[in-house]
Amino acid sequence: MSEIIFDFTGNPFVDAGIYAISQWAGKKPGELNKDDMFKSAEDLVEIYITKSWSKVLYSIFPNNPIINPSVKGKEKKKIAYSSFINELINKSEYLGDSGDCIACGRRNIKYIETNGGKGSSRFAKDKIPLSGSKSMVNYFSFGVDGADYCPACAFAVQFSPLVTYSCVSMLLMHSNSNKLMKHWSKKAINNVRGQLLSNNYTGCFDEGFKNPKNAVFHIIQNIILKQEERWHNETPSINFYYFTNYIQGPNLTIYSIPATVFRFLAYIPQHEKFGDWLRIVKRGYRYVNWEKVKEESEYKNRENMVYNNLLENKSIIGFFIDRKNKEAIGGWDLMSHYLEEVIKMDKKRIETIKNVADELATYIKTEEDLKTLNKLEMASNYKNYRNLLRIIIKKRIKSGADGPLFTFDEYITYLFPEGYLSYKETQDLILFRIYEVLHDWIIQQGISEELINQEAEEVEENV
Repeated sequence: MSEIIFDFTGNPFVDAGIYAISQWAGKKPGELNKDDMFKSAEDLVEIYITKSWSKVLYSIFPNNPIINPSVKGKEKKKIAYSSFINELINKSEYLGDSGDCIACGRRNIKYIETNGGKGSSRFAKDKIPLSGSKSMVNYFSFGVDGADYCPACAFAVQFSPLVTYSCVSMLLMHSNSNKLMKHWSKKAINNVRGQLLSNNYTGCFDEGFKNPKNAVFHIIQNIILKQEERWHNETPSINFYYFTNYIQGPNLTIYSIPATVFRFLAYIPQHEKFGDWLRIVKRGYRYVNWEKVKEESEYKNRENMVYNNLLENKSIIGFFIDRKNKEAIGGWDLMSHYLEEVIKMDKKRIETIKNVADELATYIKTEEDLKTLNKLEMASNYKNYRNLLRIIIKKRIKSGADGPLFTFDEYITYLFPEGYLSYKETQDLILFRIYEVLHDWIIQQGISEELINQEAEEVEENV
């Protein structure tokens, strides 16, 4: 048997607690001993007994001795919770090869005399978030009266609030990336230490976010930007648990960040068009009057469709395109990286769309054919768009073009591999590339609003 107490389990609350203890003690998880546990527990009780932190416990550990109304007086509350947490330490064992703990699976559960005042070998939601109450036996596996956690894992869970993010409800990050979790837990623990040193307790780490999806991306991007790591080489699994653990009305939503999205976000700060990416993100916020905005707090909790789509595996191509100003935000290099990394689009398809768009741009500029540009923008369905390309092909042949706009195989395999289902994606990408290639020329033409409106009316009858 090893002489290691803590190793990561895959349980988000246990692992968060292990990282919190590790950061608090200034040791690697595998180096933690019972002396570290006793010292950390003493500090934890002093933190939780404060007004702001005890308020937090209502939504994480309801009926915890610190907030249980049956325990009267601050000193009695401290004694009750300290007794419970110290018993967990005393009965914690080193990791073995097997056990019946549902978190680590490497230790057995133990009878805890101060568990709920009556003693028990199992824990309910007052000690383990989202585990249900003991009276609701149908909530637990095999109808037992609680959740089967060993003392060491239950002890670790007590520290999870220290690395939990406040966002109206609680937001807990969990990842298989040690680097990611280490950086986040360090930042969160530093926030708690700041409260301790200033004697100004404010509860869980809170930066004023009320929209959990926006908070998720804020946390990730903050870690990426503030730490000099080769994050784009990481392929982590990242889940954010947005939860409440009230006695009535507990709730849980899980936000999963795909590894492809993380790698893309990690790549962007190194890109020369990083400023353009920030513009793209801002375009995702809904119902914001940017002319009146003076600071981030005025819009950061608005729904952001860029973030939403990245979470839901939906395209954000449209946010790269400023149709009003006919601008390709970020350029083809950034766009193609998004297509390859996040959408996993075939490189040959990306190259084919780029080549076709370049040919169309050359035709439009050479023939000074602004009407065609507007028709490419406004074609409202696959049939219209397909017929428009047919008309352009005929015009190019008439004007003596050297080669075809595209081959039959390119059309079927790469431009519209799913027919009408992929037409909008291809239309947007072609338009994006044309805007990029013809940016200066379009500005010189000074396309008027009247012409745009006129072409909108002619699209259906001319195509």
